[in-house]
Amino acid sequence: MPRFVKISLLLFFFALCGAAIFVTRELRTRTPAPPARELFAVVNFQLAALRAADFRTAYHRSAAIVQQKFSLPQFESMVRRDFRSMTEPAQVDFGPPHVSGAAALVEVFLTLPDGSVQPFIYSFSAERDGWKIDGVQSLGKDPRLPGLAI
Repeated sequence: MPRFVKISLLLFFFALCGAAIFVTRELRTRTPAPPARELFAVVNFQLAALRAADFRTAYHRSAAIVQQKFSLPQFESMVRRDFRSMTEPAQVDFGPPHVSGAAALVEVFLTLPDGSVQPFIYSFSAERDGWKIDGVQSLGKDPRLPGLAI
């Protein structure tokens, strides 16, 4: 077999292996968009744990990055101080999820016992064992929101 043919076949083989590595990596890292109910269930599960003052269970619904940043006692203290309304919602409503790869955002509206509505933006990240909450931002009490008691 001529030397040129051998080199061409060898280069083709290496190119094929390189392409296979790239495609395999892309397929493994691509995260399919979750059904909305999956993200809603994560929020509902965490809120139920917070209502029951089960901060350990709520903490485990948080993403790894949150658990690296806050210990369980710090997490509990933060919730009690900054997110008290999450421990007492009478009703939970959701806006449409916005998913981009392994990240997602969901608007969450908590109706409190006094009838006021507290809006939040929940951010999620996909982890090996499912979608986890990696951030919550309060939007304040916005009088432009329908159903909001002022």
